[in-house]
Amino acid sequence: MSILAGTVPERAAEIIIRYNMLPATGRIGVAVSGGADSVALLHILCGLRSDLTVLHINHHLRGEESDGDEAFVRELSQSLGLSILVEHAAPAPGNLEEEARRARRAFFLRCREELGLTCIALGHTRSDQAETVLFRLLRGSGLTGLAGMRPITEDGFIRPLLAVGREEVRSWAREQGLTWREDSSNADLRFSRNRLRRETIPELTRTYNPNLEGVLAGLASLAQTEESYWNEQVEGIYGRISVRSQLGSFFQIDQLNALHPALQRRVLRRAIQDLRGDLAGIDLAHVEAILSLCASREGHDRVLIPGVDALRSFDELLLAKPGVLSDRPRNYRLPLEFGRKYELPFGAGFLTLDYFCANFKKEQHFVGEVSNLDAGVLAGKELSVRNWLPGDVLHRAGHRTAEKIKSLFQLYRIPLWERRHWPVVVAGEEIVWARQFGGAARFGVSGENREIVRLAYHAVNRKV
Repeated sequence: MSILAGTVPERAAEIIIRYNMLPATGRIGVAVSGGADSVALLHILCGLRSDLTVLHINHHLRGEESDGDEAFVRELSQSLGLSILVEHAAPAPGNLEEEARRARRAFFLRCREELGLTCIALGHTRSDQAETVLFRLLRGSGLTGLAGMRPITEDGFIRPLLAVGREEVRSWAREQGLTWREDSSNADLRFSRNRLRRETIPELTRTYNPNLEGVLAGLASLAQTEESYWNEQVEGIYGRISVRSQLGSFFQIDQLNALHPALQRRVLRRAIQDLRGDLAGIDLAHVEAILSLCASREGHDRVLIPGVDALRSFDELLLAKPGVLSDRPRNYRLPLEFGRKYELPFGAGFLTLDYFCANFKKEQHFVGEVSNLDAGVLAGKELSVRNWLPGDVLHRAGHRTAEKIKSLFQLYRIPLWERRHWPVVVAGEEIVWARQFGGAARFGVSGENREIVRLAYHAVNRKV
């Protein structure tokens, strides 16, 4: 975003026009903390529109000072003839700055929905943008993170002061005789943002580049343009090579590896955003950790990043929310009767047992697995279907010894997330049949026996 000429209101108006920030009709929310930037923004917008609603959140972090901020904003709104909505919300435990930011965002979005606001104006300046870019750079962000704050967002936030420096805003406010509140916590160097603002950026400006703020803000603008182009490209690719399900997003490793590294990273970021709803706390190291899983198509590997459980099993990659796989119930057992179709629990598929003659002509349109079993051997046995359990073995026809089903999972390259509810049919505790691995040799149909039991199974495609 280029540095514009003119007064602060003129430059804000130019940004508003350039990005079409203000719709012709509809009420606009203005976030006002009581500080210089938000107070200046409110006065500027009052010169353009009358249909404004002031939004203020009191975190109660500074005792009487926080209450004083609230009282100041209420009086300011009344003096301008504007309605105001105040939220009282202490940040959740954790990183104080991040949780306070989350609370404000949630409040603003709720106001937008409940009050029917067309957009919400925030008082971020070019100085805030420079701090954001440098902070993300130092934290190891990729190019997407260096795009910083957008002038206008899809969820309705606008930043009319993003091309104006903080000191310019304050100088203009003093000239207009405006008053505001100073937040004492802005001087607390325990917060990394304050150290950047008060120590790091001033020192870099003195030592390396007097226009550092403009350079960093310009980098954000350039990155935004680049990201806008890439987002259009990535959306189609992500839709083509990923499959969404109730578990998360699936990828075939070879399809992901076939992409250029730049596209790999962006596709994964798109998948993470799809899963979590945002990319907060996600940096380049997290994306690279997931990509490292894809270096092999053998065995299994796993990595946890904020809000994402990335699991590779053979040639598939699954991105799921933490706990989705381990927290799902596992065990089930159903008694089986002939002639009924069973829908197995947890989406484990459909199974039918029935009697057929040996000369029965198979259905032409059945899609699934069919095993013919000896009715005589099964006679009098109590049959049931359950999930696979560790230690289960199956003696397949044509094999000299029984094999562990766990070993067959490896042989047939069954992904880990498919195994939890894998169906097996048992007579008592002896396995008669297992999905994909077929029937046990002892229960197979002999050449002389013309009475058979037909077991038909078809899976549910969870990747929808």
